Amino acid sequence: MSKLILGALGLVGVIATGLPASAQVKEKLVYATYISEIYTTSHGDIWFMDEVEKRSNGEIVFERYFSGSLLSASDLFPGLSRGAADIVAGVPSAYNRNDYPLSNVTLPFITNDSDAVTGAFTELFNANENLRKEYEGRNAKVLFARGYSVNTIFSRLPITKAEDYNGLKIRAVLAIADTVQALGATPVSVPYPEALEGMSRGVVDAMTSSPFDSSVKGGLAEASKYGSDGGRMGVYAANIVAINLDRWNKLSPEHQKIIMDVAADVIPHYNKLRQDEVRENAIRLCEMSKKDGGVQIHLFDDAEAEKVRAVAYDKIKDRWVEWASKLAGVDANKVLEDYVSLIRKHEATSTYQNGWQIFQEACGS
Repeated sequence: MSKLILGALGLVGVIATGLPASAQVKEKLVYATYISEIYTTSHGDIWFMDEVEKRSNGEIVFERYFSGSLLSASDLFPGLSRGAADIVAGVPSAYNRNDYPLSNVTLPFITNDSDAVTGAFTELFNANENLRKEYEGRNAKVLFARGYSVNTIFSRLPITKAEDYNGLKIRAVLAIADTVQALGATPVSVPYPEALEGMSRGVVDAMTSSPFDSSVKGGLAEASKYGSDGGRMGVYAANIVAINLDRWNKLSPEHQKIIMDVAADVIPHYNKLRQDEVRENAIRLCEMSKKDGGVQIHLFDDAEAEKVRAVAYDKIKDRWVEWASKLAGVDANKVLEDYVSLIRKHEATSTYQNGWQIFQEACGS
């Protein structure tokens, strides 16, 4: 074949791919999450993937699946382990609790500061071999983690004091479920969409285990008669982004470095995204609460918030310590102490404002 023909074929190849010869795709990574593209965690992940593609000059690309279109919430991390996806974003502490007991260290009542949770969990993960083993032993390498915003509870009946929980059926997961049970409610573990639809029919009386920004943006506040901080339960979970360990080990050192550099850069970017989203939705919630027939917001006063904590915190802490110590084979109380110490460290330098703070400022309450 002549050099002229070979050159023409090469030109056709470049035109067909739409990429210069120096930017041919070498690695395709399949990303999956159960979360919709409209939420802040997904916005952060989109920035992460776009930035990796840009910094790698197109040598790494992502095939992206949101809203559980590839893997359900409960199958994300098991699917990651077996290679059904290369990268996932989810909450294994909620959906795969027995496999990730130490990841449940983000207990309620410890902090209202999402940035502090992000920093503390990341630092704890890097320092604690047993926490890392939860992931690496299941063929997963954690790239980064993000603390959710503070917990909310939205309901058919007003919840303004500890006694109001008694006898209610409440959709709840994680240690929030243990909390409402300690307060006399019956926790109901059903998927979020089913609970939202079922609340109008009385299947559940309230929904909790729902971060502040998601509750407003996702329509929960709009579909409810009443809303509350539930007794200032705070941040109760972290969202984890991880890559299949076998797939990671097959990447070149250059590609690994690009991914880890972007993983470090995504956190301050994500923190700003989340703060902006929380602020926007706090102002929106204030506006909703002022409309005729709009959701009525009742925040716990100091005495009632302390009563909720006094009833619930020691119970959920002791239950978690016993359970996690047995499953992980370590002193989970020491893990918790280290986490709380790191939370206080990160709170000291944080400028984060939680949604209920901003709501009170916006509404003058």
